[in-house]
Amino acid sequence: MQQQLRIDKTFPLALGGLLPGVQVTCEQWGDLTAPPERTVLVLPALSASSHVAASDADPTPGWWDGIVGPGKGIDTNHWRVICASILGSPYGSTSPLSTNPETGRPWGCEFPQITPADQARLHAWTLDALGIERVHAVVGSSLGGMQVLQFAAHFPRRLNRWISISATGKTTPGTVALRRVGRCAIMTDPDFREGRYEVGHGPVRGLAVARELGTITYRSRDEFNKRFSWEPDGAVSARGLAFEVERYLEAQGRRFAHRFDANCYLLLSRCMDLMDLGAGFPAYADGVKRITTPGFIMGVDHDMLIPVSEQQHLAHLLESLGRSVVFEVLPSEFGHDAFLKEDAWFGPRIANFLAQ
Repeated sequence: MQQQLRIDKTFPLALGGLLPGVQVTCEQWGDLTAPPERTVLVLPALSASSHVAASDADPTPGWWDGIVGPGKGIDTNHWRVICASILGSPYGSTSPLSTNPETGRPWGCEFPQITPADQARLHAWTLDALGIERVHAVVGSSLGGMQVLQFAAHFPRRLNRWISISATGKTTPGTVALRRVGRCAIMTDPDFREGRYEVGHGPVRGLAVARELGTITYRSRDEFNKRFSWEPDGAVSARGLAFEVERYLEAQGRRFAHRFDANCYLLLSRCMDLMDLGAGFPAYADGVKRITTPGFIMGVDHDMLIPVSEQQHLAHLLESLGRSVVFEVLPSEFGHDAFLKEDAWFGPRIANFLAQ
């Protein structure tokens, strides 16, 4: 069941500024009368919407159908599951596509910069709007996993446990460097127009290239080398698509560019750069120690975007602070995208941790 929530109060932002009211697109699965101890909040990644799984109300495939549903890792026969589109995404929640009440036009490039902490706070407001004081668990991957960590840090009394997959407690320069190139591809597209393009007429070529780069970082060299032909089978020229992997990337970029918005992408890309549990504290550990509830950190050994060493560092820090944390590494050539591919590995582990 999808619903639109309008929260008519000023929403302050971590970097300063505010939004004069926010809207949230939210969906739910399972028994909507289930108590807090049977409620799970799922937080989406950058390109994901509130539609985490198919339902009777909307039978179209969800982005995590392999994990959320009857009899699956997050079993909707038992759990009430809530998922809301994130702040800044083009999927119905307040974003650059929303109308700026001061101008009567879409926010566009004037939308203020947000952080994962802002997104976590909006999830808390969403729970308030639904009349839910606390949940059993908060679960998410990639940017969703970052929001999980921020939610656990900011609202430790509103959850019993948390699961963060392929995320980091503080973004490293190496990851910022990769995202920087993708943003440059968008901003140098002539149709970008300094971010003041008309909706539907944006820099689709630049956005497609950004997605191609992102796709490379979401997977691994080993997977590409095994999956695609090593020999050219098309027109051999610098401008042609001579290799199978080139055609794959081109198709991925083209599809994404026609369903996403460039200003939303830029906003969320920078948002991920700004992940930092230690922001505003004398030391990183001071921010991390706000997390007091049991957690499960999952990493993937072939993750190029957020290396497993970053999850390991956070797990060790939490352990040194006396926190209860489980840490596991999945060996998978799917890399950062493994959470979308390795249902047989993630599903049972999520189910077992939720049942504790």
